Amino acid sequence: MILSATRLKNKDQTGKEMHRLIKQYSSDLNSVYVRKDGKMIPFSSLTLMEAFDIVRLIPYRQDIKPIEVIARPNGILKNAPVGMDCKKKAILIAAYLKERGIPFRLIASSRKPNKRIHHVFPQANIAGKWLNMDATYSHYKPFQLKPVTKAEVL
Repeated sequence: MILSATRLKNKDQTGKEMHRLIKQYSSDLNSVYVRKDGKMIPFSSLTLMEAFDIVRLIPYRQDIKPIEVIARPNGILKNAPVGMDCKKKAILIAAYLKERGIPFRLIASSRKPNKRIHHVFPQANIAGKWLNMDATYSHYKPFQLKPVTKAEVL
């Protein structure tokens, strides 16, 4: 695998790069295998809830400032034991949605009173409704409503 580094300058450029990685490398999930019912199966063949649970249970680990890291799905999953932040978890869920043909978008958000964007999560369009698929923390649930002071589509 070829590694490259790009300086992530702002949320828009980061979002654009996240979309590129999802579009270009979502098929990684067809060659990453997980155990289910005693068999090894591709991550992309899990149900939505199974995939969400695997990502949600990966420990949260913030990037070390000032470095912000994003990667293609197989690189993220290979390093899952060290943990990952919201960007990497959003890439995994969005790549899964893309592989399953479920429309998705990335949402940049804030919970802060000053509305400064500090978080990203995917939404899935299911039955014509945009539903939150934020797997950042182990206690988050699929479709859970999020109290935010600001949200925008990346």
